[in-house]
Amino acid sequence: MKKNYIFIPLAFSIFTTAQVGINTNNPTQALDINGELRVRTLPSGDVIDEVLVSDSDGNVRKVPRNSFETGGTITDGSFNSTILGYEPQPIANKVVPATAPGGATVTELGCKQYPTNGHYYCAYQLSAGVNWFNSFEFAKSLGGYLVTLTNADETDWVYSEMLTDYSLNSNIWIGYNKIAEPGNANRFRWITGEEYKINWATNPSRAENRFLSGEPNNQGGNEGSTHIIGVGGTCNRGWNDIAGASITANPSCTPAAANRPFIRLIVEFNN
Repeated sequence: MKKNYIFIPLAFSIFTTAQVGINTNNPTQALDINGELRVRTLPSGDVIDEVLVSDSDGNVRKVPRNSFETGGTITDGSFNSTILGYEPQPIANKVVPATAPGGATVTELGCKQYPTNGHYYCAYQLSAGVNWFNSFEFAKSLGGYLVTLTNADETDWVYSEMLTDYSLNSNIWIGYNKIAEPGNANRFRWITGEEYKINWATNPSRAENRFLSGEPNNQGGNEGSTHIIGVGGTCNRGWNDIAGASITANPSCTPAAANRPFIRLIVEFNN
């Protein structure tokens, strides 16, 4: 019996870079479709799933659900890119610059993933002290943000896996800062819009944090950027607020905390 075969030509190309193009000979992503996309069956998602969107060039990416809330406000204590001011990028897109804003040279010490939230945390060594604002811009340039520590479990993990394992003994900026709002010029909040986890077992119930007693106090109206205190003294690596323009810190520990310059950073990535 004679068999007949029908061949249907498709504009389909595979390059050694593992980029696949459909109706295009010049794919720019791992899968580049020049045309409309149809998915016949989609499974039901979870309430914490992120949402797929596309940019002006058709590149698909995921954003937090709360990015769509009115006015950028949040009610569930989750990440909010509107408050942060930019959309973080996956750690795979990270390109470490030779220098940070302000001119300090940069060395990446390593990255680890926290299993509970799936976030990545990367440690950096700087050749000179860097202020809070330049630290924020450095993290932004990487596609991440200054580390946020919203509950005791995450803080314990960061202290053990990042501070200890990478010998981050100096003062370290974190993403908790003073902002000016109508009617409240001295409010502190996480730069990501996240909320603290509350420990309801204490009386009074309190947010899980490591601030020294009486901090943050915005002393003299000039403080407002938060840091983890360096190794040494009675401060025991607690948190303190000082002026964001500072490149060194001298908290009141007995004896004084060592390694005072801000020469190390932790940058967090959502995925």
